Amino acid sequence: MRATVFHGHGPEDSLGVEVHGRLLESLHRRGWEADDLDLAGMRLAPCTGCFDCWLKTPGLCTQKDDGRKTAGARALSDAFIVLSRVTFGGYSSRVKTAMDRNLPTLLPLFTKYRGEMHHPQRYRRQAFLALGWQDRPEGESAGIFARLAGRNALNMQATASGSLVLHGGQSAGERQEAVETLLEKLEARP
Repeated sequence: MRATVFHGHGPEDSLGVEVHGRLLESLHRRGWEADDLDLAGMRLAPCTGCFDCWLKTPGLCTQKDDGRKTAGARALSDAFIVLSRVTFGGYSSRVKTAMDRNLPTLLPLFTKYRGEMHHPQRYRRQAFLALGWQDRPEGESAGIFARLAGRNALNMQATASGSLVLHGGQSAGERQEAVETLLEKLEARP
């Protein structure tokens, strides 16, 4: 099984480095291969919303940067995992930019899915996990993050999904156990 992992933290973010390492270690121990995409080191422009990836170059962004690589890796994986520092309940700006660049992985049609209108996936469906972290719990931000991840999973018509927000007040063991519990969602797939 293959997972695509998006992360955009720098080496100065010690909690992000720890969470990232724990996730990759746990994936490998479970027999998963991981395409680990370091978004901070990529040339990645924001989506322009031109929709050329739907109309002129189906499935391929017309911007010639690393956004093509992120969308391509995601399209070929069995699981898509996003790691991000939680920022106002959402993804970091770098992760959000990469998420927006996944537009080519959708078809320009609509279908009814779970009672709502969504774009069908251009490529195979996959599991979706979102793993966030913050230095300390911040009000409602973990709940907002979970709702955002849940809506992303719904839009992707994910085969399995889950989200988690870790924080610096937890012990390393608690964070490891939480990551393992989140990854169990991948093994519960149909």
